Amino acid sequence: MNEKLQFSWGHIIAFLALIAVSYISFVGFTYLTNGNFTFALIGMGITDIVYILFFIGAQQMKASGVKMKRKIIWERIFIFGSPVIFIAGMISMSHFWTVRSQNDKIVETFKNSINNSRQLFSDYEEYSNQRIDSYQNILTQIIVNKSSNPQAFKKAGFDESKATVQRDNMVETLRLQLLSQNYDSLKTVANKWINDAAQGASTWNVFLLGNTREIKDALGNWENQLKSFSAKEMSNESIIRNVDHFQSSGAKNAISGIDSLTSAFTTQKFPTLAAIVFGLIIYFMLLFPYFIQDRHTKNVYRLIGSESNHKRKKAKYSKPRQTTSSEDSYDDSMDEIETLKLEEDNDYPSF
Repeated sequence: MNEKLQFSWGHIIAFLALIAVSYISFVGFTYLTNGNFTFALIGMGITDIVYILFFIGAQQMKASGVKMKRKIIWERIFIFGSPVIFIAGMISMSHFWTVRSQNDKIVETFKNSINNSRQLFSDYEEYSNQRIDSYQNILTQIIVNKSSNPQAFKKAGFDESKATVQRDNMVETLRLQLLSQNYDSLKTVANKWINDAAQGASTWNVFLLGNTREIKDALGNWENQLKSFSAKEMSNESIIRNVDHFQSSGAKNAISGIDSLTSAFTTQKFPTLAAIVFGLIIYFMLLFPYFIQDRHTKNVYRLIGSESNHKRKKAKYSKPRQTTSSEDSYDDSMDEIETLKLEEDNDYPSF
C-alpha cells in the first residue's frame, strides 16, 4: 500500500510517451528554427525535464508519507498546472504535425530542387565538350593558315613536322583537365547523394529536410569545384579569342527551391487534428503513474479536500434517528471499536 512504485507498468507507459515527446519536440524545434539542431536539443531537454517534474513529481507527492501538508500543495500545483505546462510544451510538437500535414508538397519540392542540381553536371559536360571542340577548331585553323599567319602558328607552339600530333595532344590535355578523374569522382558522389536524398525525403527525416543549410553548402561546393576545373586554361587556348568560364543555373535553381521550403518549415498554424489527438494520448500516458499510485495510508489529504472533510459531509447529509438509552450505549461502544479499527488499519481511500 505504502509503495512509491519506483518502476511499474505505468512508468513504462510514461517513459514511452517521453520518448515520443523527445523526438517530436526535437523535430518541431528544428523546423521552427530552420535547422538549428543545437537549439532543438536544448528545447527538447527542457521539455522533457519539465514534463518529468510535473507528471512524475505528482506521483511522488501522492505516494509520500512525510511532510504531507507540504506535499499535497505541490501535488495540487503539479496536477492542476500540468495542462498549462503540457500545452506550452506542445507548441513545438504541434508545429511538427503542421509540417507533417504538408509532407507531400514539401517532399515534392525538395526532390525537384535537388534534382535540379543534376543539371549542374549536365551543363558542365556540355560546356566542356563545346570548349574542347572550339579549342580543336582553333588549333586546326592555325595549322591550316600557317603560311598566311606564321606568327600565330609559332605562338601556338607548333613545329612544322609534327603540328597535327601536337594539336591532338593539346586537345587531349585540355580534355583531361576539364573532365578528369576528379570530375568523375565528384559527379559519382553527388549523384549518389541525390539518389539517396530523393529516396529518404520525408518530414520524419529531420536530419535531411531540416538541414537545408548544409544542403545548400553542398550544392555551392559542387558548383565551385566545377568552376575551379574550368578555370584551368591551356597556354595557347586564348590566342584567337578569350576563354569563357563555366556558368550554370542548376545550383542556383536548386538552392532557390530549397529556400522556398523555409516558409513551410517555419510558419506556425492552428494545431491540426493529428496534433490534438497526439497531445491527448501523450497527456494521459504521462499521467498513468499518478493514476495507478495508491495514496499513502497516513495521508489524510486528498487532491481536493481531505479525509476529514469527506467524513463531515457524510455526517451532515445522514438522517438522525431516535435511539433508546441502551441503543446509545451500544452505538458509543461501536464507535469506539470503529475508531480503534481506523487507528490500527489507517486504510483510507487512495484517491
